[in-house]
Amino acid sequence: MTQHLRKILHVLLTCLLAYTAYLQFNDPDPLFWVLLYALAALVPLAAVIDTNAKTANVLHGLAAGFCLAGLAISLPGLVEYLHYHLGSESLVEDMSPEKPYIEEGREFIGTAFAFIVSLSYWVVRKPLA
Repeated sequence: MTQHLRKILHVLLTCLLAYTAYLQFNDPDPLFWVLLYALAALVPLAAVIDTNAKTANVLHGLAAGFCLAGLAISLPGLVEYLHYHLGSESLVEDMSPEKPYIEEGREFIGTAFAFIVSLSYWVVRKPLA
């Protein structure tokens, strides 16, 4: 992948994760989820601005740690959805207090994406210069 295309990918991932962080402000527990996605957005942004290795490692660690916590928080809801509701309900239907597993299933999927992005940048860190 050329340097220019990599930079575009970094910017797109930054924007996607930052937008996801913005969407979390309407969540019942926004602080954790906004921080999770904001930290994940900083990982590709750090690749764009070419931060030093120490700063990048700190960002990767913080983002991955928040993502692991988010996966642990939302895993029970995803398991409940997969075990009891997979054929009868959709994860894209409206949330309700009676169906917390829908929100948790979606949180798990989004957090898994953020974790994969954060982990990928840690594993394959190449400078843009």
